[in-house]
Amino acid sequence: MNKIMILSALLGMMITGCNRTIVDTTWAYKYADINGIGTVEVSSWTDYENSDMIQIKAKDGTVYLTHSVNVILRTK
Repeated sequence: MNKIMILSALLGMMITGCNRTIVDTTWAYKYADINGIGTVEVSSWTDYENSDMIQIKAKDGTVYLTHSVNVILRTK
């Protein structure tokens, strides 16, 4: 029993260190507060796996590409 617990703990630590998504989740945001631009209504957004950049497509058709520290995505 102890071996199983130790093995599962080690496996959990290895999976956590992989920086992979274990459970696929979908995040829906309605607004984005972008530094220097203001608040925009979000049509869609994309974050890049190997980068800190976020692309936001506004409902008016404008596309913003910015660093993640320059934007706050929110639902209300």
